[in-house]
Amino acid sequence: MSDHARAAVQAEDHFQQRFPSDPQIAPDGRHVAFARLRADVATDAWISEVCVVDTASGMQRELGRGGQPRWAPDGRGLALVVSAEGGFAIERWHADSGERTTLVRLAEPPSGLAWSPDGARLAFVKRVADAPVPVPLPAWETLRTPRWAAPGVYSDKLIRRVEGFDGDQPDGHHHIFVLTLATATLVQLTHGAFEHGGPLVEVTKMSLAGRISWAPDGRRIVMSMQRHAPQAGPLDPATVIDADVYEFDLADGAVRRLSTFGGPVCRATVSPDGRWIAFVGYRNRRASFQTNVVHLMPREGGEIVALAHPDGLEVDQGIQWLPDSSGLLTLLAHEGAGCLARVTRDGRWTTLDRTVGGGAGSGYVLYMKGLSVARDGRVACLRGSRTRIDEVMVLPAEGGPGRVLTRESAWIEERVVAPVEELWLPTRSGRDWQAWMLRPTGVPADAKLPLILWLHGGPYLAWSPDFAIVPQIWAGRGYAVLMINPPGSLGYGEAFTDALEPGFPGADELQLLDCVEAAVARGGIDADRVHVAGESAGGVLTSWLIGHSRRFASAAVIYGVMDWASQMLSVDRPDYFGYYRSPAPPWEPGMHEHYWRRSSLSLVARVRTPTIVLCGEKDTRTPIAQSEMYYTALKLCGVDAALVRYPDDNHSFEWHPSHWLDLVEQTDRWFRRHDGRDAG
Repeated sequence: MSDHARAAVQAEDHFQQRFPSDPQIAPDGRHVAFARLRADVATDAWISEVCVVDTASGMQRELGRGGQPRWAPDGRGLALVVSAEGGFAIERWHADSGERTTLVRLAEPPSGLAWSPDGARLAFVKRVADAPVPVPLPAWETLRTPRWAAPGVYSDKLIRRVEGFDGDQPDGHHHIFVLTLATATLVQLTHGAFEHGGPLVEVTKMSLAGRISWAPDGRRIVMSMQRHAPQAGPLDPATVIDADVYEFDLADGAVRRLSTFGGPVCRATVSPDGRWIAFVGYRNRRASFQTNVVHLMPREGGEIVALAHPDGLEVDQGIQWLPDSSGLLTLLAHEGAGCLARVTRDGRWTTLDRTVGGGAGSGYVLYMKGLSVARDGRVACLRGSRTRIDEVMVLPAEGGPGRVLTRESAWIEERVVAPVEELWLPTRSGRDWQAWMLRPTGVPADAKLPLILWLHGGPYLAWSPDFAIVPQIWAGRGYAVLMINPPGSLGYGEAFTDALEPGFPGADELQLLDCVEAAVARGGIDADRVHVAGESAGGVLTSWLIGHSRRFASAAVIYGVMDWASQMLSVDRPDYFGYYRSPAPPWEPGMHEHYWRRSSLSLVARVRTPTIVLCGEKDTRTPIAQSEMYYTALKLCGVDAALVRYPDDNHSFEWHPSHWLDLVEQTDRWFRRHDGRDAG
C-alpha cells in the first residue's frame, strides 16, 4: 500500500497497541511463551494475556488472560497465573495436548514462579496476612449503621503506599511457598517479618527480592533480599537499599547468609553447574544514581568479583546464565540502542545484538524487555524498531541475526510512520548530546514546522529511536518532535549519568536550550512555534526551563516535582528520596536551601510561558499536590495556565489507556492555541 493510501498514526491507535513482554523460551527450544499487554476499549484498562509460539513453524497459540509464563524443565508444560473465582490460580498448560490443569488456587496473587530442576515442585512468592490483633470497640460503635462514614484508617508504617498500587499496602509479609505437584502439597518455606517479594522490594530501579533460584540438586533455594533487624530510632539509610544473598534449605527451612556486600543485590541466580552465583548491584556510596554491575561469587560464599562493562554501561537486572555456566547474558543500553550482551566469568564482554531497542511503544530504551535461554544456548528476547512495536525473536547462541516469530504490531503496516533522524547536538560544555528528530512524512525539508521538545522521565532513563506512540501522533498532526538524551540518560557511560550529581536540576540542564537552538538552526522549524513538554523528571525539566527562559511558545508540565521538600515527605518512598536523591532530609542544617534552589516553585515568578499542568490524582511518586501547587502559583503570578487532573490514575497513567489519548488532545490543543494555529 502506498503512503498516499495510508494514514498517519492516530490517537485512537493507542488501543491497537499490543506489547509482548517476558519472553520465555522452552528448555528444549521448541516454543517461546510470552505475556502480551493490550488496552481493552470496553473497560479502558490494560489486559495481560499469555501466548505460545512454535519456534519452527511460527504458529501462535492464544492461551487467554494470564501472566508469568514459566516452562517446566522438560519443556512440555507451562505454568501461568490466572484469575479464578475471585482469587488466583496457577495452571499448567500441556504443550503436546493443549490441555490445561489447575495446580493450586490462591487467595493472594503469586509471583516469581520457579520450577525445581526435576520439575516435581514449583516455588513462588505470595503475601501472608498478619494475624489480626483484637482491638476493643468503644461503646458508641454499637450505634454504627451501614450509612455511617468509614472509620479512620490507622497506620504506624513508614511506607504506606507504593506507586502503581491503589491505596495503602495491606498488612503482612511476602514469603516463599513450595508446591509439590504429585501430592498438591503447599508448604510455606520462609517466615518472619521479611519481604521475599511484593511491592515493597521495588525501590526505584532496584528489585531487592523476588527472584527464586534453585540449586541444581533441588535441595536449596537462593534469593537476594533484605533481612535487616528491626530498627529503633532514626532511619539508617543503608537499610533502604542494602541487600545480600541468602540460601534456604527445603528440608528444614534453615536460612544461611552467603554475602556481606554493602549495597543493593538484585536478582541473584545460581549457575547451571551449581558452582557460582551471579547478581546485579553496586557498592553503596549514597548517591542518587550508581551504575548497576554484574557480580560473581562462589556458590558457597566467598570473594565477590565485579564484572563491570568496560564502557561503564548500566546492565539490566534480568541476567541469565549460559547453559554451560561459562558466563551470563544481559541487556544494556548504548547510545539509544537496546543491546544483548554476553560477559564471561573472567569479565570479557561481547555485544551480540543491537536491535532489542526501546519498548512498549514508549520510546524508552529497554522498557519492559526481558530474555531467556534454552539448553542449546538459543536466546528469546524482544526486538524493537523504528517502524514497529516490539516483536518476539530468537537468536542463535553465538549471536548474529535473530528470527522474528510474531506479528503483534502488524496494524502499523496500515499507517505512515514518521521517519526518525539521529542528531548529535552541540552544547556549551563541549560535548554533543544525542537526540532524535521526527518530522511528518512527505513534508518538504524546508517547510517550517512547529516543534515539540519532548523530555524523558527518570531522570535515569533514555530515549531510543524506536517506535513511540506519542511523538508519532504529534508528528501525524504536523509537529516536528525533538527527543534529547541529556546527562543522566543511560547508555553513555557512568560519567554521563554521574553528571547529574550533586543536584538535579541545575545549570547543566539549561544546555537543553543549546540543543534546541542547534536543532532550529538546521532549518525546517518555525523558531516562533517551539513548545516543550516532559513527563515526570521531564516535567521537572520543563518547569525548570521555563523558569529560566522565555524561549518556548507554550509548555506542558506532566506529573513533575515542583517542590522537593514537600515531595520527599509525601512520596511513596520517603526512605529513599530524602537520603539518596538528596544528601539529607530537608530538616538537616543547610538542606532546606539545597531543596529550594532546585525546586521550580522557587522560579515561578519568572515564568511567562503559557503552561498546562497534568497529573493523575492517585500518583504517589509525584503526588498531585505538586502539580496543584505549581498551577496555583502560576495563576497567582498572572501566567496563562491550566490544570488537568486525571481521576483514578497513577504516575505515568498506567491504569487507563484513554488518559494518554486525553493528554495528547490537551497538549495539542494548548500548543495550537499558543502558536497562532486554529485550536479547533
